[in-house]
Formats: sequence, C-alpha cells, structure tokens
Amino acid sequence: MLNRLKISLVLAPLALTMSIGVYVYTLWSYERERAAEMPFDATGAMNRDLLKFHEKRGSFPEKLKDLEGIIWEKKVRNFASEGRSLSYRNYFYIYSRLNPHRFTLWAIPVGNLRDEGTTRYVVVTPESIRTWKGPPLSLSDLNLVSATPHLREFTFLGMTKQVDR
Repeated sequence: MLNRLKISLVLAPLALTMSIGVYVYTLWSYERERAAEMPFDATGAMNRDLLKFHEKRGSFPEKLKDLEGIIWEKKVRNFASEGRSLSYRNYFYIYSRLNPHRFTLWAIPVGNLRDEGTTRYVVVTPESIRTWKGPPLSLSDLNLVSATPHLREFTFLGMTKQVDR
C-alpha cells in the first residue's frame, strides 16, 4: 500500500504539470493561428517603397510588379490584375497610377477576420499623402471601388478623410 501511495505522489504532480503544459500550448497555438489570420495593413510600407521607386526612376511604376528587382527582392507574390493588385497578409491592395507623379492605393481587408481590419484609400504624390479610412468592404462592395472615387462614394462606403501628411 505504501508503494502505491509513493507512486501516486510522484505521478499526480507529473500528470498535473503535463496537463497545464498541454493547455498552455493549446492557447499559444490558437493565438498564433489567430494572429496569422488577422489582417495587417502594410499601406505605409507600400507608400514608402513606391516613393523610393519614384526617387530612383523619376515616376511611379505602371504596376506593383515593377517594384520587384528594383525596390523589392524577387520572390513569389500573390499578384493579380496583371501586376496591379497584390494580396499580402490578409489585405488586398489595388494600385492605380494616375500620372507619372501620382497614384492611388486601395487596401481592403480579406479573410476570415476581415471585420477586424479597416479599408484604406490613399492618394500619393511625392509632396503629399491623402488618406481615407473606413470599415471593411464586403465582397459585394468591391465593384464600387474605383481609382478616383467621388465624395459621395466615400460617404456611401462609410469612409472618412484623415489628416493629410
């Protein structure tokens, strides 16, 4: 009887420690999966890279794919629309060059947690950045996205103008 009690005193804390370890690991892995699905807005980094391209070449690129090899290292990316759109970290970016010194960029959250992100629209020139911000667009609202939307379209989409830089 005493041997059984000694074994129980050793195994009980070991089983409790393993149970706590498995529980902590489960929480950690769930949080990692959630973080991977969370939309991450990289509009600022894209604006920076496009402005660098403008400094080097004297104009903005025709499409986002033109940044590869000049600003971005060449690797497999999720380009669409002949290199004008890009999917990155649960955001879908739509780039439009209006003229050699002005472009627009839509950043639209996608994925399972898209409601956690915000839609952004920026108009960038080498001298200024104008930004509008609003709720995530639904897939049915994507047809409302244009390179140069009117004020009433921003109002319809629930977007507000942010402070200019």
